[in-house]
Amino acid sequence: MNYAKFDDLTRDLSSRRPSKQFPDGPVFYFNDQPVRLVAGEMEGVHWMDIHIELTRFRADTLQAAKKVLIANREMGGSTPIPTWFALNDQDQLIFINRLDWRHISAKILEDHILRCIDQMASALQSEGV
Repeated sequence: MNYAKFDDLTRDLSSRRPSKQFPDGPVFYFNDQPVRLVAGEMEGVHWMDIHIELTRFRADTLQAAKKVLIANREMGGSTPIPTWFALNDQDQLIFINRLDWRHISAKILEDHILRCIDQMASALQSEGV
């Protein structure tokens, strides 16, 4: 698969948002939220996983982890878009949202990420995570 359009999308987003280049790709900053875009493909289906590090939230207690698992279950049943929470290797809570990258612009992606950040922060705060 030719990832030129994905590369163009990340370059366009870099012109709209602060970013820093790492060996495994750029990290974009949406206020205090680091965001990585990870392209993928399997059997002709193309996607990008949007990894949003939720810096204000920790899942470092059993109760918080349980609430995150419940949120995963509820999100899985309420949206056709693959969406879930995970932990990175520093035990930081990550919100992951999967989209087809072939048909969106940097502006649409930026708006989508900002909406995800706002909605997930509100949901996690209301659940007491």
